[in-house]
Amino acid sequence: MTAPRARSTPSPLRSPDRSPDGPSHARASANRATRLDGLDLARGLAVLGMVVAHLGPPHPGFDWTRPESWSAVVDGRSAVLFALCAGVSLTLMTRSRPEGAPGAADLVVHRRRVLVRAVALFVLGSLLIALNTPVQVILPTYAGCFVATIPLLRARTRTVAAIAATALVIGPVCTAIGRSLLHDADDPIVHGVLLGAYPGIPWWGVVLVGLLVGRLPLRRTRLHLVLLAGGITAAVVGYGGGVLARAALGLPPGTASPSGSASAGSAGGSEPASGTTSGAGAVGGLPDAGPHLVPKGGGTLEHPGIDWAGLTSVQPHAGSTPEVLGALGVAVAVLALSLVVARPAGALLAPVRAVGALALTVYAAHIVVHAALDAVAGDRWHTEWRAALLVIVGAGLLATPWRRWLGAGPLERLVRRTSRSLDGPGPRSRPH
Repeated sequence: MTAPRARSTPSPLRSPDRSPDGPSHARASANRATRLDGLDLARGLAVLGMVVAHLGPPHPGFDWTRPESWSAVVDGRSAVLFALCAGVSLTLMTRSRPEGAPGAADLVVHRRRVLVRAVALFVLGSLLIALNTPVQVILPTYAGCFVATIPLLRARTRTVAAIAATALVIGPVCTAIGRSLLHDADDPIVHGVLLGAYPGIPWWGVVLVGLLVGRLPLRRTRLHLVLLAGGITAAVVGYGGGVLARAALGLPPGTASPSGSASAGSAGGSEPASGTTSGAGAVGGLPDAGPHLVPKGGGTLEHPGIDWAGLTSVQPHAGSTPEVLGALGVAVAVLALSLVVARPAGALLAPVRAVGALALTVYAAHIVVHAALDAVAGDRWHTEWRAALLVIVGAGLLATPWRRWLGAGPLERLVRRTSRSLDGPGPRSRPH
């Protein structure tokens, strides 16, 4: 009989968890192993979609024969995709470590990091709002959604699903009532987070759906196909249901209320056309206290004029259940397609993935560019595609080498360090 082969032991001259090419190669390999290329791709598409919506020409609605209206395709939907990816990232950053279930101290660290990250995003969002562009800044709503999600980071899946469904269905009703009752209030939390262009309750539902998606085995091809089918179904039910509901109520399909309010302009990228109002307001991140909130016929604190017809609208940023569900379905489908094509596409989509990895930096930069163009050229620049295309190309050209050689973007690095500023010894966040 031959003696059993002895189990090999790691050499004392080389750490078992270190790459033979050195510690920097080991860190890069670990980073590639923990990141999802498809998530970066989807996040990059979301950011570039918002660049198109904000810097592209203003449009009254989508029309294939009018290229200046093509930005309507991403109007509102890119922001929902951004929020969905944020929820997925929350799960990936706070999930249990491979070696075992987290203890109470581990959970406390993750909750504290999410809270500090939310504060950092709120401060950054407030600074961007101070630039006084017509762009509706989404970061304050993100911050509020992150704080509200902290108690649910490790909650049961069925509990999170029930709360997400409730937020998506009940949230728009609460927003409509709140906008009518509080339209004269000037509190930035109320208008910027709860009742603004990105109303907090329904958008929290979107983030929670992302939290649920993040719990799935996202590297499995079969799951990608299931997500794609589910996203298409949700989009058809949301948009189709809204159109059918408006038809049944005798309402025009393209307006948000009986007063004739319609969504005009790109997603916060331009002022509404004369006589209309964007569903979420147009200036400074505050909701419009005009006919969308108080329809013709009046409305007081005792007898508020609530835009019930707006709850069936499918216009971008309407904040209704049909619109949010339809946009969420599109977002899930885009995420599924991104997970499918990210690896096969390889270098072809590398610039978009790099933009997704530096999403916060690119998002903030495009608002700064918007403010600079407003200061230099007034409204003249906003009638053509030049600014949007230059920012898209520039973002890809700068983000690709930055991601390759320097890693996280400057704002991503700042937010991550801020979120760890109160840490003692404990688990490290995953770079998502």
